[in-house]
Amino acid sequence: MKKTAYLLVVAVLLCAAPAFAQGPFNDVPTDHWAYDAVNQLQKDGIVIGYPDGTFGGKRAMSRYEFATAIARLLPLISEQDLSNYVTKPELQQAIAGIKTSEAQDLSNLATKADVENIKKLVDEFRDELAALGVDVDALKRDVAALCARVDALEAEQARVRITGESNVFAISTSAKKGTPIDQDQRVLGTEGPNNQNTLGRNIGVIKDFDLTVTGRVSKATTAVATINYGDYLNYLGYVDSYIEGMRDTAPGDSFFPYYLYINTGLSKGSLTVGRFPIQWTPYTLKKVDVDTYTNILKTDDGNYPVDGIKLAYNFGGVDLTLFAAKNDENDYLYNGLAGQITPFPGGYGTHELGGEAVGGLDDQIAQSAGIRATIGTPWKGVLGLSYYQAWSKDAWFFGADYDQARVYGADLNIPFGNFGFVGSWTRSDTLASDKVAGVPTINDDTDAWDGKITGSFGKLGVAAGYKNIGRNFAAAGAWDKIGRWTNPTDVKGPYVDITLPIARKLKVALNGEFLKLIDDVPGMGIGWGAKDDSITKAEAGLQWGMSAMNSLVLGYEWIRYNPDTPGYDKGTESYLTLGWAHQFTDNAGFRVGYQFVNWDGGDDAIVYGPDYRGGVAVAQFGVSF
Repeated sequence: MKKTAYLLVVAVLLCAAPAFAQGPFNDVPTDHWAYDAVNQLQKDGIVIGYPDGTFGGKRAMSRYEFATAIARLLPLISEQDLSNYVTKPELQQAIAGIKTSEAQDLSNLATKADVENIKKLVDEFRDELAALGVDVDALKRDVAALCARVDALEAEQARVRITGESNVFAISTSAKKGTPIDQDQRVLGTEGPNNQNTLGRNIGVIKDFDLTVTGRVSKATTAVATINYGDYLNYLGYVDSYIEGMRDTAPGDSFFPYYLYINTGLSKGSLTVGRFPIQWTPYTLKKVDVDTYTNILKTDDGNYPVDGIKLAYNFGGVDLTLFAAKNDENDYLYNGLAGQITPFPGGYGTHELGGEAVGGLDDQIAQSAGIRATIGTPWKGVLGLSYYQAWSKDAWFFGADYDQARVYGADLNIPFGNFGFVGSWTRSDTLASDKVAGVPTINDDTDAWDGKITGSFGKLGVAAGYKNIGRNFAAAGAWDKIGRWTNPTDVKGPYVDITLPIARKLKVALNGEFLKLIDDVPGMGIGWGAKDDSITKAEAGLQWGMSAMNSLVLGYEWIRYNPDTPGYDKGTESYLTLGWAHQFTDNAGFRVGYQFVNWDGGDDAIVYGPDYRGGVAVAQFGVSF
């Protein structure tokens, strides 16, 4: 490819990196203007994505990632291409299409360059102006004053930037049988006669507003505050608690400092202090998105907000990230380490596997600390090494069985032309409290490993892999979701992902998992939970960008629980989702959708107790500025 095209595409995509995702990964929208260009960059090995195989379009690009992409690009440029360098008009035309988020529009105001031109004209025509009776010195003073005002405006624009996002959505459920429960294990009603569980009787209206103020204190230091107002965080309730521990939805609105931190640049890195976002890999440190039905950036991007200090530094090509956090005011890590979402209705709790409270610290996390290193490898790959440890809050005082947990592992991402390898190995240990005699540390069946080969054939993207997750593995990650079962453990088996853009604005995505239980799991369900019991998941999605302002989404997920023990019925659950999204402008739009839900546990109710047939309706209106 010519240098002109490469530099143009790289410049545009690097500037727009936080906004869109990369193909052929399944988080890329086919109707995005840069879809083909991103695919080409991935094929040429310039951008390879994150260890979980996604581009991570909602994540901000670091200086190291920028440098890595440029370093991969330079060898592709030959000397004879230098005559074809990108021109300023070409770059300006490309960048003009990128959505910006400036605090105010200065396009109609004079720039510093404009004022300098005026000063030059005054000096050049000094004699002519004097002959016309113009006080040239006074005019120059006026121009100088104007220049100072422009400097102040530009400095203020660069110093303080205000952005925000506001969302209002309504959610309602219906039930023909059973208690209304959504796919995120959130109980949305009570079981009763059919006429009590109709859409018109179970409507909830939720509001969420985020205001982010970014202040540039100096060239190297920035202060960031994201203040949240509304009842969305309360709506998430016990499934994803924030301030007061695991609790039911609280009424009323509240203010909450979601992020509040200071970042200062160092010679080869940066230092961050306050409440900041952190995320590593799906099997180590990544927050679960517990709201399937709405798009809220801060809770969808996988970042944990933690209170503490973080240091990022480069030592001779090795990028290091160290953090230490206090978690008393924000119990995300508590939910991640102390319990996994179970396959039971309303289920959020620790797995009792083999008689141990696995995954489990016995009380809220008080503090955590860790280190992660990423290293470049041959063939343009990236090797990551992670370790962190978390301490329970009250174990020392109340004699809880377990008061610490540690998680460590390695991940590797290597591209091979149109193919690539993504793999990881992670181990978690739940450490016994020294206040309780005779309680063993849980360090067996605590491994999770996952490896897959990716390939692209034209616009067709294919990935095939195998995973093995021990029954006692527990980490504050987000590695899988099978129906209502988030972060499944004690499973092994192959899986496959396929993405196929049928047309530029029509995309099909397919996913299949074929898993079996590794060991017997007492207490998981009547007739289900024995070794070799199988779980089959089939998922299909269709996205059609009908126009620049409208898109349709069709999704279907089907799960079968098949006991290996003779005489027990199979259990199934299925989800059929229909959705429509409309954009009024680039930063304002709405989404509506309905999901048909069907849970059938068979005659023996082997998986999740009572059957349920019903649906969930959602309408969301959102603006950003």
